Amino acid sequence: MKNFETVITGIGVIAPNGIGKAEFWQALENGLNSSTQISFFNTDEFKVKSACEAKNFDPKEILGAKGLRNLDRSALFLISAAKLAIDDAKIEITDENTDKFGVCTGTTFPHLWSITEFDKEVFTEGIEFASPALFPSTVMNAASSQVSIRFNIQGFNATVSTGFCSGLAALKYSIDALKTNKAEIIFSAGVETLTSSLFMGLQKLGYMAGLNGKELSCPFDKKRNGPILGEAACVFSLEEKDRARERGANIYAKIKSVCNYFDASKMGTINPQGEGLEIAIIQAIKEAGIDIKDIDYISSCANSTQDLDKTEVKVLNKIFGKELRDIPVSSIKSMIGETFAASGALQVASCIGAMQRGIIPPTINYEEKDPECEINCVPNKGEKKDVKIALITSFGPGGYNSACILEKFTEN
Repeated sequence: MKNFETVITGIGVIAPNGIGKAEFWQALENGLNSSTQISFFNTDEFKVKSACEAKNFDPKEILGAKGLRNLDRSALFLISAAKLAIDDAKIEITDENTDKFGVCTGTTFPHLWSITEFDKEVFTEGIEFASPALFPSTVMNAASSQVSIRFNIQGFNATVSTGFCSGLAALKYSIDALKTNKAEIIFSAGVETLTSSLFMGLQKLGYMAGLNGKELSCPFDKKRNGPILGEAACVFSLEEKDRARERGANIYAKIKSVCNYFDASKMGTINPQGEGLEIAIIQAIKEAGIDIKDIDYISSCANSTQDLDKTEVKVLNKIFGKELRDIPVSSIKSMIGETFAASGALQVASCIGAMQRGIIPPTINYEEKDPECEINCVPNKGEKKDVKIALITSFGPGGYNSACILEKFTEN
């Protein structure tokens, strides 16, 4: 069997700091902080008032006005990002080739809005007067299904939910589906949207910046006290390298490996030793067939919480040792917030931007050094560097851990 190489040929991004890959990349390079006062739901009952909203998002500009009426925010995000990816990859979906395409989406919380709104109508107006249009969106796979409906994709459709790691888990599932001929081109995605229900739950858990300190996302900084929440959708078109070259596609990067590992300790907590993340990273490096010295940049999942950031630094030091001093490790969550299921996909997109443009995005809001987070976090200003190979990390409370190795594509 020939060496199967999965490549990325299209990118669609809906993010708090930009709509489309070019705006997203430029905002990251500029160190733009997208955290602002929340505008689309009432925050009177919340102590935290800010988040990273996609305020410039207008689905009509991307999709037109038709067929948007009964779609919730997560579906609008995902469909719009998919349209950008389809156009970027110069793909035409027809009745003749429709079964050659697939969709795989990583998501966690966005259906909470539809559940809340439906229940609100049931309990206030009565079951007979509740809108039936809301109920289909209460299931987790609704947004992914809407992508297939919108673009007439009759191949497989899947939804993956592994919390923070969902975006990378969807990428892994998509690669496996390509290898087993379930589709020729797969749209791999991550999506998350902000809701008042999500805010309510995380405030109860004490898992937000601003509850015990400043409302600020400052990964690796000593004053960090939790994440600023964010929302986004990111979609990639994936295909086998030779097939992509045959159709003349523009290839951004090769996905050398994606590895997952589950190290359950206690629900809602992080294994303080980071054993699962360590195993996922080591497996990803081994599967990619590279050495740790080959890695030019690490896109960290540090989200400004005390335990997560500290644990990741501990794991990276254990794996890389003194080599880590020469590897920039930055967190784009300092700029776009914690987007949960979308975060891994956005990190992949940001790495492609770094490869294309030769600038590593910074970790902004970094002021006070934490002895437990000694790392080259590219503080506050982007760093020029030729990035050929990048490591993307993702893990969070609950035991899920993922790592991805991405390589810049060059003709050979």
